[in-house]
Parts: sequence; C-alpha cells; structure tokens
Amino acid sequence: MKIPLMKRHAFNYTKPMVKVNGSDSWIQWEECDLTGLPPEREEVSFYGHGTIPKGQWDNLPEYFTATDGKQYKVEDIHSLTGDME
Repeated sequence: MKIPLMKRHAFNYTKPMVKVNGSDSWIQWEECDLTGLPPEREEVSFYGHGTIPKGQWDNLPEYFTATDGKQYKVEDIHSLTGDME
C-alpha cells in the first residue's frame, strides 16, 4: 500500500491496526520515523490551517515499527482499520 507523508504523520498519532503480507493477524502501527521530513502542515497561523508541504512521496521510510517491537515494510500493508480518512 502506498501511504503519503501526511497520512504517516496521522498514523503516528492514531496508531491504526494493519494487516501485512504473510500475516493473518492485525498488527498495531506504533511509529514510522519521519525525522528530517517536512511537517504535517506549513505556514500554520491563528487564522489559517496552513498548507500541505510539497514532496508527499519523496524520501519516505520503507519500514514502520509495530507495538510488538518488530519492523514491517509499509508497502506490505494490504488492509487497515482505524484512521480511514
């Protein structure tokens, strides 16, 4: 599954349940290390919600860490529940 940067930021907060290739059980997303990547929104102010930064598909990490401590490939996700928006 292809997941853009903005959605990965959201997943780090909501921690959805996902299924990956090779496993029939649900795995809970814990964190995807987004250090050095753009923030969720730029130019946020009291009156404006800001803009989505450019480069939503550039230099994204290949792995995420689950609550079980193991790392899984983001592209191996085939189902998810929780944060669907």
